[in-house]
Amino acid sequence: MKKQLFLYTCWVLLAGSMMSSCKKLIEIGPPKDQLASNSVFLDSTTAEAAMVGLYANVANPNPGNDMGTLITLFNCMSADEAYAYSMNYYDDFTNNSLTPLYYYIDGLWSTIYKNVYIANSVISGMPGSPLSEAYKQRTVGEAKFIRAFCYFYLVNEYGAVPLVLYTDVNTTTMQPRDNVDAVYDQIEKDLTDAQKVLPATLDYYGGKRIRATTWAAEALLARVYLYRGKWQLAENMATSVINNPGLFSLNAAVDQVFLANNQEGILQFVNGITSSWIANNFVPSALSTTPKFVLKDGLHEDFEPGDKRKTSWVGYKNYGGINYPYPAKYKYMAGVGPVEYNQVLRLSEQYLIRAEARAQQSNYTQAAADINSVRSRAGLPATNAADKAALMTAIEHERRIEFFCEWGYRWLDLKRWPGVSNPAVSRADEVLSRLKGNQWQPTDALYPIPQSAINSNVNLTQNKGYF
Repeated sequence: MKKQLFLYTCWVLLAGSMMSSCKKLIEIGPPKDQLASNSVFLDSTTAEAAMVGLYANVANPNPGNDMGTLITLFNCMSADEAYAYSMNYYDDFTNNSLTPLYYYIDGLWSTIYKNVYIANSVISGMPGSPLSEAYKQRTVGEAKFIRAFCYFYLVNEYGAVPLVLYTDVNTTTMQPRDNVDAVYDQIEKDLTDAQKVLPATLDYYGGKRIRATTWAAEALLARVYLYRGKWQLAENMATSVINNPGLFSLNAAVDQVFLANNQEGILQFVNGITSSWIANNFVPSALSTTPKFVLKDGLHEDFEPGDKRKTSWVGYKNYGGINYPYPAKYKYMAGVGPVEYNQVLRLSEQYLIRAEARAQQSNYTQAAADINSVRSRAGLPATNAADKAALMTAIEHERRIEFFCEWGYRWLDLKRWPGVSNPAVSRADEVLSRLKGNQWQPTDALYPIPQSAINSNVNLTQNKGYF
């Protein structure tokens, strides 16, 4: 009973730190969060409670306010994927008219940095624990994975950001922005450290894919290397993950890809309810008269005839005699239907990472083979792309269709790729200036730093284009 009471108390303290979303990391008052105390990690039960809390905070700190939902919603509107049909409070994303005072930008920054703080607390609080070295290393590896995951999105959404690695607010409250390369270097270091100590099987987690493994670390490393133009390393990491058919395989039943524990998932986050927060945001209920979000015409028209992903991942809501297409990768709300987990890392991404890395290294035949692995699963014929330009066009198409309205893939891709007709500008400038006209400016590629964060830290500067 005492152990149960202690565990409950630790969980309450953790939940309190997670739910106080109004404060930014750089504003947190106490010198240490409760997690930073070694007393939390006196035994594996309390340590596991801390780790479960860390994952819960990333996946579901508040209904619909988890990282995956925020990034997915905001980025799909900022890019060329979807728009909110009747919710005009999202118009600033669709119109690229965000300001530093915008509530949702503040919320995204706060949510991600809160996760960084808790990860830092685990990393700093574990070494002094009496638990076994193997256990401590694995737990710290999980926390480093989560920290790297959070910084990946911070640096891609906001650009240069404060690289906070400690819980001492005396150090962090006035911390300036670190350059993008420094943040990426730390992401690589955290993932490399994690890859060495995380388990290589699912046995530690009861056969479920709900916590980080060495393969999750390698999958995210493959993405990071790709974004940084480290083509051979990206290919190597993706190949390492792909070469595990006993653990991972492309799911021919595309309507099952987003179900809990399906074989395509490398890492999945558990929702706080037996349904998906993303479904609750994207899918109109039976009582809704209008759709919530609608796919933009260009995306909807980009599906090829016979693509099983269109059949399974796009829903339609009839309003005023018009069928409006909406994202329906996640379908089940309010506990109705099979359990869906938020798919954080999927095997199909590794094939397309490797395809891009190989195309950049002039390995065109194998790049096409990787593209075809994804196309075959979708019921489509092989690509006829045979040179670098054609392969990159094919890769852009497959990534757009495979990952639409999912974890910001399209938004981040458009920003990292050079233009096709004019490599001096980004692909985002090419695509979004045509789509949005004067609403799009190159500086819109980065979200504004929240004004509240700047007000509390005189060393924190604003992104260009925002006042």
